[in-house]
Amino acid sequence: MLERKLTILYGSQSGTAQDLAEQIWRESKMYHFRGNVLPMDEYDVSELISERFVVCVCSTYGQGEEPDNMKRFWKFLLRKSLPTDSLRQVHFGVLGLGDSRYPKFNYVAKKLHKRLVQLGGTSLLPVGLCDDQHDLGYGAVFLPWISQLWEELGRIVPLPAGLHKLNESPREYRWKVDILPATGDERLQPTIGSWPTRYDLYADLQMPNGFQTMVRENRRTTAPDHFQDVRLITFERNPSVGWSPGDVLYVRPRNSPDNLDRLFELFQEHGINLQRDTVIEVKAIDSEMPVPTILRKPLPLGVIAEQFWDLTAIPRARAFAILAKCCDNELEHEKLMEFSSIEGQEELFSYANRPRRTIVEVLQDFPHATRALSLEAMFELFQPIKPRAFSIASAVASNTLQILVAVIEYKTKLSVPRRGLCSHWLRRLTPGDVIGAWVRKSTFELPADKTIPLVMIGPGTGLAPFRGILQERELSETPTAGPLVLFFGCRSATADFHCEEDLKRMEQNGMLKLFCAFSRDQPDKVYVQHLIRKEGMLLKRLLIELGGWVLVSGSSKNMPEAVKEALIEAIGGDAGYIEEMVKSNRYQEETWA
Repeated sequence: MLERKLTILYGSQSGTAQDLAEQIWRESKMYHFRGNVLPMDEYDVSELISERFVVCVCSTYGQGEEPDNMKRFWKFLLRKSLPTDSLRQVHFGVLGLGDSRYPKFNYVAKKLHKRLVQLGGTSLLPVGLCDDQHDLGYGAVFLPWISQLWEELGRIVPLPAGLHKLNESPREYRWKVDILPATGDERLQPTIGSWPTRYDLYADLQMPNGFQTMVRENRRTTAPDHFQDVRLITFERNPSVGWSPGDVLYVRPRNSPDNLDRLFELFQEHGINLQRDTVIEVKAIDSEMPVPTILRKPLPLGVIAEQFWDLTAIPRARAFAILAKCCDNELEHEKLMEFSSIEGQEELFSYANRPRRTIVEVLQDFPHATRALSLEAMFELFQPIKPRAFSIASAVASNTLQILVAVIEYKTKLSVPRRGLCSHWLRRLTPGDVIGAWVRKSTFELPADKTIPLVMIGPGTGLAPFRGILQERELSETPTAGPLVLFFGCRSATADFHCEEDLKRMEQNGMLKLFCAFSRDQPDKVYVQHLIRKEGMLLKRLLIELGGWVLVSGSSKNMPEAVKEALIEAIGGDAGYIEEMVKSNRYQEETWA
């Protein structure tokens, strides 16, 4: 009889793939499977040949790149010396997380699935291709995919006689949480009663290319009366950290004081005796699910709520299942169970996703469930704060590290004001503040030959990576001989022309050909795609005759497709040529929602 062992591996850049992998692990206990859930690079890949059942969950980053914590795993699988039957006894499933706005949608999951088959593995089910653009998010694919996974595993390795599927996972909660009378960590003493705290929960976490950096300047680049606040934030350069043009800075934001106040007011209103200075200790229940390094010490709950729990996140279906388990009110329990079911996903979307309802607001809507919450349940309900990425807008030679940040504010369909967690945290930073950060390679791949023309298209804060590229060329001892063209767009020349002085200086120096579309400075709106259509002669010469590259950066909503259509028209309608540019990496996009 086959052993009931299921190994679950994940490659996760922002933490979402890890969340889904852990959910699969929890559900596996209902079917009496044992086995670890690990980042791919923490797994001994040489053991893969002896596995029977493996599930891989992986996201796709940028231009079809694998996440940082699966690079070694993937490199090993690509070895040409591996026999084509080396995984002949392995049954596997691959679940991918991607975004269909990108040309290489779920590229990592697709190539991992293909490689495992090439090495002799047997696929349990078709590769799952979760799409962040779906109205129901990743759950639209994940929920039916995982249901099919259990069906297929049940067919291959049925439960032994006398053993039945459990109605719920015995590992519903990952960890045990104790309340302590005091903390022994002297570094935490100054934080008690001082909020927001200067204590950094992640200070001891060793990130690749990680460093501490001080804020030197936090300057608004838009006019004071402009509706959009955009910041050029300057950090001191850490001498030990370098980067290349277009590389990305990752930061991990904190919740605002207002959001913290709302959480602890909620606790008080519902009779939950927890304060900011309540010291807790998180302990592992199962060796297969260890406690994260940053939580392996006594901590005030206020630090965790400020720096670990995302109080602004939209809860997923599992959160409602957790609340249902806590709830003794029939009406609340019925609605919570509906939201957590596959059949109730449309209702969940209307309740949570469409109005972008936060987890704290959900708790307010279900008071009976909230009153019964344990600390263990809270660590399941509150998703960890995910790191955010910003294109570096400066060159190493400038001795400063700069990012361009649009501060997010909007109203939901219910007219409730919302603020971006990270952008508002960054706006609150003042000179002298120290934050942790790390650098990652850009999704843009630049030509090694600097004489190759670059056509850069970056409306709004999409300018950021191109400013870094241009600044690097400007400060280089051997400036490029190849043409540099920038199509920039904003609303008004007097309101939101970011880095205007820099761009005009480069244009006057002859190193840059600049085209600016100011959409509101005339009766008819003008966008970058309109200017692109007008420059057909120039673009034909740069892209077709000289083999130039196109880089597009900015909002993912309508701009990328409009730009591509304009370029096709500008070069004479040859859509095939642009598609060939995409395939050969001469046409690249870096966009965001």
